[in-house]
Amino acid sequence: MTRPIPSTARHYAFRLVPGTDVLDALQGFVRDNDLRAVAIVTVVGSLTDAVIRYANQPDGTPSRGHFEIVSMVGTVEPTGAHVHLSLSDGTGRMFGGHMLPGCRVYTTAEIVVAHLEDLAFTRVACALSGYDELAVQAIE
Repeated sequence: MTRPIPSTARHYAFRLVPGTDVLDALQGFVRDNDLRAVAIVTVVGSLTDAVIRYANQPDGTPSRGHFEIVSMVGTVEPTGAHVHLSLSDGTGRMFGGHMLPGCRVYTTAEIVVAHLEDLAFTRVACALSGYDELAVQAIE
């Protein structure tokens, strides 16, 4: 475990409208507001399109239909994000994994995020995972 760094947080709440790409909107919000470290607090809503990279798979799998967002958690910074998404379909079947661009809002996505004001998130290469992983720095 890396050393935990305390931070104060400012919360933002917003709603995404039908057709919006959720991940693009989140990253756009972070960039447009010059936020350096954001954690997703809660999300409820629905999607018509989902693109998820399942555990230990190299590529995303697209799904089309009507899905409820059951859970969405992660970290976002201006140049990247690591977000996991759990969805359920009309029969209650759940599936989830790493959220990729292409997840589009069906009726709504009600989102609350926390801007960790004393931190900056970046991504650094990780030999174990093969992906860029979170690095946390305190800022003055």
